[in-house]
Amino acid sequence: MFGRIQVLALGGMISTVFAAGGCAAWKPLDFSKNTLRPQGREKSTEKFTEKFSGSGLGGAPTKPNTRQAQIDLAIAAAERHEANQEYRDAIKRYQEVLVLDKKSGLAHHRLALISSRLSATKQAQEHFEEARRLAPKDDDVLADYAYWNYLNAQDLHANELVDEGLHRSPSYERFHGIKGLLLAREKQWEGAVESFVRSGCTPQQAWANIGHVVLLEGDVQSASYWIEHAAQGDQGSAAAKRTQKVLQTAYTTPVK
Repeated sequence: MFGRIQVLALGGMISTVFAAGGCAAWKPLDFSKNTLRPQGREKSTEKFTEKFSGSGLGGAPTKPNTRQAQIDLAIAAAERHEANQEYRDAIKRYQEVLVLDKKSGLAHHRLALISSRLSATKQAQEHFEEARRLAPKDDDVLADYAYWNYLNAQDLHANELVDEGLHRSPSYERFHGIKGLLLAREKQWEGAVESFVRSGCTPQQAWANIGHVVLLEGDVQSASYWIEHAAQGDQGSAAAKRTQKVLQTAYTTPVK
């Protein structure tokens, strides 16, 4: 059997495998998009000059919306910092947005995600709560917050958030994926498989996800069972096959 140290040592590697092997239909804590951006707002500074050179009726110059231009510039700068993994600088820029617009759900959502990456638990929760309050019907915010609770072992709250989301948006795949994680942690195997499949997984991917979840919980015996089945055949999960190699190596490598 694995020792506790062996499981912890594998944690980072298995987490990476799990993230890669998760179904493409749901991506918890998605840093790639700003879901609360109003439709039609520019995502770069390319058109900002238009705010100062536009014209009203009959071609008469209009007064520029300098406050909105400042918000857009700060958001664009924050996005660039995020893309470059310059999280401290991104935080400063999103904080500038909140000075200009205290009701910016976008800024609170992004600050919650960045705080999560920096393991700033208290700040992440505060920003998630604000983003949720400001955008109560945004599925991405709710899914990210539910997954954050799952990662922090707040399963009761995570389940409440997911159930709220599924009640409102029963076809939203990310909610099903996070529900699968929670059920796998509870070892409710059939429900976990069903939820993962409804999130867009193949059965093999669902089995692999279950294996990865219970492995991170330290249950190597159950994890090996699910990973072995997920890795079988040509249709086997690629992530499961990689994890299977990790497990085989760990079983034969003594703890130093």
